[in-house]
Amino acid sequence: MPEAIGGYFELELRKGHHPYPQAVAFNSARSAFKALVLARNLRRIHLPIYICDVMQDVLRGSGGIEVLRYALTERLELPDLPALQADEALLFVNYFGLKADYISEVLAVRYGKQLIVDNSQALFSKPQSGIATLYSPRKFVGVADGGWLANAPAGLPQAQSSRSQARFGALLGRLEDSPQHHYATFQALELALENDGVKAMATSTARLLDSIDYHEVARRRIDNLAHLRRRLDHLNRFVIWPVQPVAALCYPLLVKSAETANRLRAQLLDQHIYVPSYWREVLDNPTVPPIERDWAQCLLPLPIDQRYNVDDMNRLADVILQNMGKS
Repeated sequence: MPEAIGGYFELELRKGHHPYPQAVAFNSARSAFKALVLARNLRRIHLPIYICDVMQDVLRGSGGIEVLRYALTERLELPDLPALQADEALLFVNYFGLKADYISEVLAVRYGKQLIVDNSQALFSKPQSGIATLYSPRKFVGVADGGWLANAPAGLPQAQSSRSQARFGALLGRLEDSPQHHYATFQALELALENDGVKAMATSTARLLDSIDYHEVARRRIDNLAHLRRRLDHLNRFVIWPVQPVAALCYPLLVKSAETANRLRAQLLDQHIYVPSYWREVLDNPTVPPIERDWAQCLLPLPIDQRYNVDDMNRLADVILQNMGKS
């Protein structure tokens, strides 16, 4: 059927701002990961303990791939670099978007195409040449779904297209209301995506992502991260900052104890400042190493995204400093 000319207007969006135009677009990063591992015919994947359970769930439903879990050091790096057979791969998470140097200087050099980089927390970290890289743009910008796979293997099957027009309720609702009014809708969307299967990115999501000013998004995040660093670094146990400014996912505030983290989270919530909890499900495993347990309990990923400016960062820092008895 030829494309329509005339009629009523669709949502007005710009074109041509895609950060990774060669990437294959999926309905989610988990779908991109599943399509990748099926296309690669892998026997074994090395997966970090400190990661969302969804990634292991993907592997459970991907043809009997063996999963070996590995622990991290306090610098969020591998204590040892395992030798890989030809039918193995190692997935590494670019934690908070702050581990790109380690990926390029150590892991990419050692493993080459046997490395899978999970850049779900690192939208602005470019893929290494030839290395499969996953992205989850909805962690950084206002879209309801979507994921990218850069450096996809040859012969990747074409996925059926998905549809997103019924998924924007929570996003549109937040334009007019406080987020708590639509949080249940947002949670329902997350659950629906888990059950959606491997599909290509919806046209509406692709158009929205193509309209975003990524340079401005990155600039705001860099500025906000730098401001929180000036105000909070002196009380932060997180010290593994890259040399160059990074448009990170968040400001990772690592406090001294789970009690401190819980108290701060409650104080922030009381001020309508919403801070997520990353991968608390790792605590359900009694064999989780102490470093991963510490991060799951004591990390507060403070928002630094493009919606906010220095005044917002000062408000956020003030609540934390007052609660911790610092000036």
